[in-house]
Amino acid sequence: MNSTKPTAPSVVYLSGFDPVPEPLLGKLWPEGQPFYLKQANKPNSIVICLHGFGATPYETRPVADACVQRGMDAVAPLLPGHGFKEDEDQRRAIKTMTRVNVLEAIRQEIAKGRKLYSKVFLYGQSMGGAAALAIAGEGLVDACAATAPALKLPAGAGFAMVFMGKIDLNIKKKQKPRSFVNYSYSAHNTIAAAQLQRLSLHARKMLHHITCPVFIAHSRNDSTIDPVVTSWVQARAKGSVEIAWFDKSDHTMPLDVQGKDVAAAIAVFFCMQS
Repeated sequence: MNSTKPTAPSVVYLSGFDPVPEPLLGKLWPEGQPFYLKQANKPNSIVICLHGFGATPYETRPVADACVQRGMDAVAPLLPGHGFKEDEDQRRAIKTMTRVNVLEAIRQEIAKGRKLYSKVFLYGQSMGGAAALAIAGEGLVDACAATAPALKLPAGAGFAMVFMGKIDLNIKKKQKPRSFVNYSYSAHNTIAAAQLQRLSLHARKMLHHITCPVFIAHSRNDSTIDPVVTSWVQARAKGSVEIAWFDKSDHTMPLDVQGKDVAAAIAVFFCMQS
C-alpha cells in the first residue's frame, strides 16, 4: 500500500558553483539561493560565504559584494536543511541539518574552490561563523573571517537545546522590529538546534588549531551571541587575530545599520591576505 505521508526533502547542500537543480527552484526563496560572483578577469582569490542558522546566502551578500569590489571572487552555498520558502518544507528540511553534514558541505565547497583559485578564504555569519572557525582549525583555508560567530549560544539555550533535541518541536521566533529584510525560517526546530549546539562546542575545541589569519566583527550590543567569544578566539587561535567592533548593530551584522562598514572591513582584511 502506498503511503501518503509527505517525505522530507533530502539533505540539501547546494553549491554556489553549480546551478540550482530544476526541481528545487520553485521550493526555495528566489532571493536566498546560492550565488557565485565572478570578476571579468579571473583573480587568484575567492571568498566562500556561509550563512547563519535558519537563514540563507542572502544575508552574506553584502560581504560578497564588498569582496568583489576589492577584486576577489565570491561564492555562497546553501547549507543543509535551509532555504525553503514554505513552512511545511522548512519544518521537514531543517531536521536534516547536522553538525557533520554542515561541515562536510563546507569542505566540499572549499575543494571546488581549490580547483579554481590559489587562495581560498572563508567568511561566516553566526552559525556560519562558528563553522568557518571550525574549518579554519582544520587548516583548509588561507584566512577566515566571522561576524558574531555562534561559539556561545544565549544563556540557558545550550542545555535546553541538548535536552529538547530529543523532542521534535518547532518554536516560533520572537520577531524584533528591525530596519532590514532577511530571508530566514520563522521557527527554531529543537532537533536542529541541538545540532547547532554541537557545532558550537566543536568550533570552540577547534580554535586551538587555527594558524591562519582571523578577523572577527562583533557588536557589544549583540542580543544573541555574547561578545566574550571574541576573547576566546584571541586567546586560543595561534595565528593573528583582528577584532573590530560595530556597536550600533545587533546580531545580523551584514544587514544591520553598520552592514556596509562591516562588509568593507572584511573585504579589506581578505584583500590584505591575497
